Amino acid sequence: MADKCSPRRIRVAITGGSGRVGRYVVDRLMKTMEVKVLDLQRPTQDVLYAEVNVLDIDALRREFIGMDTVVHLAAIDYDLKAAADHYIHINVQGTWNVLQAAHEARVRRVVLCSSVSACGLSEADAKFPPDYIPVDEEHSAYPIEAYSVSKLLMEQMAESYVRRGDIEVLCLRLMMVLLPENIKPVIERAHDADTRWLFYYITPEDCARAFECAVVTTKTKSGVFFITAADTCRAEPTLDWVERVFGGRIQVRDRTRYEVDPRASIFDGRRAHDLLGFDAESNWMEIVQDVE
Repeated sequence: MADKCSPRRIRVAITGGSGRVGRYVVDRLMKTMEVKVLDLQRPTQDVLYAEVNVLDIDALRREFIGMDTVVHLAAIDYDLKAAADHYIHINVQGTWNVLQAAHEARVRRVVLCSSVSACGLSEADAKFPPDYIPVDEEHSAYPIEAYSVSKLLMEQMAESYVRRGDIEVLCLRLMMVLLPENIKPVIERAHDADTRWLFYYITPEDCARAFECAVVTTKTKSGVFFITAADTCRAEPTLDWVERVFGGRIQVRDRTRYEVDPRASIFDGRRAHDLLGFDAESNWMEIVQDVE
């Protein structure tokens, strides 16, 4: 029998908990929280489960009753190369349904899975360079592709619900998630001298830790946060490849950062550190060494 004096475990509903990232989040949260997975596919872990489509708002309303927090991961990922209207329909409408159902069920906090793509820099197009580096959450957002637009719209909807004053919503902008099935292709891409990319990444284990931090933090009730590794997935110093890809058009706001760590990411994770208590534990050179 549980100790009556011990604190009640946080009740968390996780949409998309059976997905590629979701399974890592479930593994992490189920250790200390009461987890319910809402997905079309049954999870492999021994947790509560309901077969739910995020486009079914009535099902969400039922399953959110009694939950303290909702972690919303269910979406069509960029890697799936879906039709543009599918990204908008499922990612945007699904998020609206989650927010509205959580609001009606009096859920205290929602943690949304956004993406670095929301800021529009994911293509590393020389026509649209970053305004400055390291890129923080205040950087202008100018997404073009439907997936990226869907993520920015998710964040804007989150802000609209926060303004109501009775629900907390945190949006985690994940970098490219370095899953086991894509490690080797990413290494090959990162080693290619002609690759036009911003060389950002995050491991799924660090993703799971970030979501845990977002669920339990008491330092903030809302906001957008870059969830990034401290380094890049390229051996070359960051300022060298930034100069080669974009020329000298980018303002470097914190040169000390790149003097201390020449391979530091161009995305700034300090807000996640300060308000979520999150710091990535990965190191790209160690990852490559383990694979090779």
